[in-house]
Amino acid sequence: MSRRALILEELGLNPVWVRTAILPELQIAAQAVQAVAVNAPAPAPRPQGLSPVAVAAHQALAPLVSQPKFSPPPAAIPANDPVEDERSKRIAIMNWDELQSAVSSCTACPLCQSRQKNNEQPVFGTGPMQPSIMVLGEAPDADEIAQQKPFLGEAGKLLDNMLAAISEDSLVYKANILKCRTPNKRNPQAAEAQQCAPFLKRQIELLQPKSLFVLGRFALKTLLETDEPVSVLREKLQHYKQIPLVVSYPPTYLLRNLPDKSKAWQDLLRLKGTLTAPLV
Repeated sequence: MSRRALILEELGLNPVWVRTAILPELQIAAQAVQAVAVNAPAPAPRPQGLSPVAVAAHQALAPLVSQPKFSPPPAAIPANDPVEDERSKRIAIMNWDELQSAVSSCTACPLCQSRQKNNEQPVFGTGPMQPSIMVLGEAPDADEIAQQKPFLGEAGKLLDNMLAAISEDSLVYKANILKCRTPNKRNPQAAEAQQCAPFLKRQIELLQPKSLFVLGRFALKTLLETDEPVSVLREKLQHYKQIPLVVSYPPTYLLRNLPDKSKAWQDLLRLKGTLTAPLV
């Protein structure tokens, strides 16, 4: 070991490097540390192998190295919205009349502004209580708002014919995941579906349908909370809270894509199977 290294080791400065220009100051500081240590009630033991000069050097350099040059901001932790949690809890215990009233007066998303501006009422749904099938679409259009019925027009006729083809067109309740119409028939937005979801889920609990027939990716995403496409999820039976759930294409889509009607027929047969399956 070189003479320089021996001196550094003796001073306890390895790996702390001290400029010779400030060495006299550190020596004075070391004497001060020793003087204070005499009167200190319980001094902390000096690290083994460090001389008084090294201790003073560490103390002098501490403000420079104790703080990091950059402190990254704490990671943002998404917090649950307590207002929305309380709202969902209130909706979850409503009876049928209370639920209808809450839907009619809902202002949870911006769709209520156009609804109020045009003096419109949301479409709650139509059909019998405790139906065999609950059909769920995406959002009502202007005609459905005016007549307060979901699934009207050519798409509605196609849906009725589809259900009649499997002899299941009587005990059917029809509804949408959104109760208000969207501007220019645009697709539902995630925030809108999120605000309407508690209404829909309570509606299902009160109706207690034997099976759910979910049409379109926006409707299935609300219930199944997945981004899987209709083409994948329709291939096998799904479940929502132990209720059999069959995924298929919306009637509006089938009117534009006739070849997929054969796939929709397979979905209808699967739906029929959920109603005729023996109880175990």
